[in-house]
Amino acid sequence: MTIFIGKVKYQYACRFNTGKMIRDYLMLLSWFCAAQGKIGKYAKRQIKSRIDDVVCRCRCRSYHELSVSGYFWHITDIHYDPKYGTQGNAGSVCWNTRNNIEGVPSRLDRKLAGQFGDYSCDTPWALIESAAQAMESKHDEGIEFVLWTGDALTRTAMSGELRLQYLQNLTDLLSRTFKAQFVFPALGHEDIGVSFEQLSLLWQQWLPQEAMDTYLRAGYYTIEQSSEKYLIVFLNTNLWMDLSENRMAHRTSGITVDSSQDPFGQWHWFESVLKKARKEDKAVFIVGHTPPGVDDRESGAATLNERHNAKYLQVVRQNADIIRGQFFGHWHSDTFRVIYSDTGNPVSWIMIAPSITPNTPGGGPNNPGLRLYEFETGTGQVLDYKQYYLDLMEANKQGLADWKIEYSLLDYYKLKEITAISLHDLADRFTQTRDNAFVRYYAANTVSLQREVESIWGCGGPLNGVCALHHYCTVTRLNVNLFKQCYASYAYPLASRGTSTTYRSLSLVHILLFLLLLFVNLLQNRSYMWVLHDSHIVFGVFKDKCEYRPTE
Repeated sequence: MTIFIGKVKYQYACRFNTGKMIRDYLMLLSWFCAAQGKIGKYAKRQIKSRIDDVVCRCRCRSYHELSVSGYFWHITDIHYDPKYGTQGNAGSVCWNTRNNIEGVPSRLDRKLAGQFGDYSCDTPWALIESAAQAMESKHDEGIEFVLWTGDALTRTAMSGELRLQYLQNLTDLLSRTFKAQFVFPALGHEDIGVSFEQLSLLWQQWLPQEAMDTYLRAGYYTIEQSSEKYLIVFLNTNLWMDLSENRMAHRTSGITVDSSQDPFGQWHWFESVLKKARKEDKAVFIVGHTPPGVDDRESGAATLNERHNAKYLQVVRQNADIIRGQFFGHWHSDTFRVIYSDTGNPVSWIMIAPSITPNTPGGGPNNPGLRLYEFETGTGQVLDYKQYYLDLMEANKQGLADWKIEYSLLDYYKLKEITAISLHDLADRFTQTRDNAFVRYYAANTVSLQREVESIWGCGGPLNGVCALHHYCTVTRLNVNLFKQCYASYAYPLASRGTSTTYRSLSLVHILLFLLLLFVNLLQNRSYMWVLHDSHIVFGVFKDKCEYRPTE
């Protein structure tokens, strides 16, 4: 819980296990009652507000920790193409060397590539340099670190020597841009073809020795500072990809491919890191390139191996109380995911940032994007983010790259906080005909792509229920089979009654069981009291130095 005293912000450092359990039980009860018509929508909102207010009041420690807001950039999917040229043919990968099509000169009728890129091509250096300048000028104070989640290079074939050279160019640019900050890279599937030894030398100015030790093993590592109460886990998701998508198999002649149940020991390492974080009472950020689940564009395709996808979801469920956020790229679109417990409760979230490259083969284009997160350095709690974008058509027309704020998450979607529950509620709003949440989401999904471009690729012109259903299912169903069932079974609108499809399925037996467990838990923690009166829930905490603020 955050309290302002003058201009100083204090953060109650709380153990979330008991408070989270109380909130889960009461949220389930309130949703069930709303579904049965026992309480109105206003009362439900009041209950939720009171529950959220008390979560961090429970089990407070006997001291206050000063919490400072910090920031970090998230950049992903640069896809730098050194062969890009403004005299290149936009219909043929924008290379100057491909001005002829099928041997016939086409200089008079070809479409020239733009200065800062083209929706049909990978990324020119001018676009990458403008993004670096934007990050430096827009917010160069209070930056704690930079997340760089892979796919730095173009998809086209090149030698390992050239890959290393172009990665060096990108590394030098980021080093010049962030002189006082560390840039932490995660490997994408297009970054394969350079050895772990070569990459570790390339990035040794950013990685401490402890991180280098595991990075040399197979490209995964953790970043941890003894003074902070959070750590960052960087996964090599290439180890968990299907062989059809795995560049490790294609570019290394199978030498570094491990098809066992635990490729290169990453699962064992990952679970031990989480166990250690729990023991030391630390929050966790999880960072990688390829997220679990399916593509939110037309294909609905999965990339992670089905077995590894299922295991990842289960590990997150088991450790959701210490995971403060998950940050991925790969899909090139601006989207998010919600992970549910085995009983259907939203327990964790994933943010998927849009790419710098404007090109997404098979899935449609997007404008280039950069993301700036705000978080509490004392707890790792993510507070908000600002999404920056470049209107590529306008930039090419004006000859000037003017990166602007596209939106701020909480304000854009009318959210109070970033939690699994709030994002679950947002996804539910996609399918409500009287809510414009999906219209706003879809505009952000393509990074404010101009309508004449988007209409070629998107929802078939006007937004429609099938498109909203597709995105709803990709956000809430991270298992391929469940996604297919969701897409095939639900009629649009899914949630027109304003109630959650997840919570609505609860039986009275489940509710009674939850209430029984809640009662037992409250008896074990006698310092709590709760009163239900006129649909207001009031909690009191009377121990240590935590103060109780009465309701109005």
